[in-house]
Amino acid sequence: GFTRAAVMDGKTLVHRICRVDDCHEPLANYRDGIYCTVHLRLAHQCDDHRSEVPMHPQLPQGPNGEEGEAVIHHFRAGTIYCVQTVQWACGVPIGWGKCYKSESPSQVLRILNQIFSPNHSIIRPSFIFYDNACKLLAHIVTQDPNSPWLDTTRFLVDSWHYVNHRATDQLCREWCNPAPADGSQPDLVIKQTDSEGNIHTVRAYNTETAEQLNSWLTSFEAPLRQMTDWNFDFFMHVLMYLYLKSMVARLEEEYGSDDDNEDD
Repeated sequence: GFTRAAVMDGKTLVHRICRVDDCHEPLANYRDGIYCTVHLRLAHQCDDHRSEVPMHPQLPQGPNGEEGEAVIHHFRAGTIYCVQTVQWACGVPIGWGKCYKSESPSQVLRILNQIFSPNHSIIRPSFIFYDNACKLLAHIVTQDPNSPWLDTTRFLVDSWHYVNHRATDQLCREWCNPAPADGSQPDLVIKQTDSEGNIHTVRAYNTETAEQLNSWLTSFEAPLRQMTDWNFDFFMHVLMYLYLKSMVARLEEEYGSDDDNEDD
């Protein structure tokens, strides 16, 4: 048999959406609008009834510290909170999804369920590395103790963030340790022999591949922020495809292609 590991992380790539709380709909007017088609009527109400609009005045100070006139901030459109990327530990991307308002465990689980259908548990990874895996695991156990995820996948904190998790967190230490030293997870910690014949224990997977992908996505942050929801989704799919092609080419260069292995 074999095991597969996936890595996921949040990245602050955003596009504008309706400013009404809990509304995830796209804007009716992306040039200067702030509402979706459903809530577009609120724009006219704000124009006709300024006193009914909740404002947050700011009182600037003059050069001598005196209080100035109140400045009313104009409304702005809302945005999604972040993008959640998921990829195999080798670096090949699997999928992505959007988080609204926060990177909460419930929204992360929703994205995982969209990428890995419950009816296709055979393709689910054996391990998922995530910086907040302990809270995600607690959420799954609390909301659905019979969740298929508990039978197919172990949720682990990536090695970079694990050192900052509390040592007193029993759930995190017992169930989300990315490299247990007691030999309980031989698929996570393997032995390698160096050039001098010394044996070392090393991590079997690169748990930071999502960070590497997100670093690459940073250069596209500005143009993505100005896109409509449709253009944003399409462009993200294109970026993930381009990154996939580059990772496959890199892996084939390092390990050889399937055709090369068949010839051998």
